[in-house]
Amino acid sequence: MRKIYPIGHWFLTILFAPFVEQAIIYLYTPKPHLVAALVEVYPITLLFSITFSLPALLLSWVLFYSLTKFDFGYNVSKIIMIGFSILCIAITFAILKMSWDIWVAYIITSILAGLILKIKIHSSVSK
Repeated sequence: MRKIYPIGHWFLTILFAPFVEQAIIYLYTPKPHLVAALVEVYPITLLFSITFSLPALLLSWVLFYSLTKFDFGYNVSKIIMIGFSILCIAITFAILKMSWDIWVAYIITSILAGLILKIKIHSSVSK
């Protein structure tokens, strides 16, 4: 399995979730100034996201290496990793008492990032 998968999943979720959240907010409250507000708070959002998600990243790596040791299938491993990521998001946001739009944005982004990234290493056969 790709050793970079956990950090790639974590990084893509953190990187794109604020944009998904702004899209959700814009759908429910169409105020153009809210979209521009993301530019102002994006660096701070990234800083807080990285800080609060580091324990989840470390636990994800432990889970990932456990899955490689027990030789689960690639699809099963990917589903377990995505589910674990959602669980970590839920626990973190419950502790921080975040609003529902942030929960939904990070969960949607985590699912999409987990599905897009490849967990399997394609080996080429050379003769």
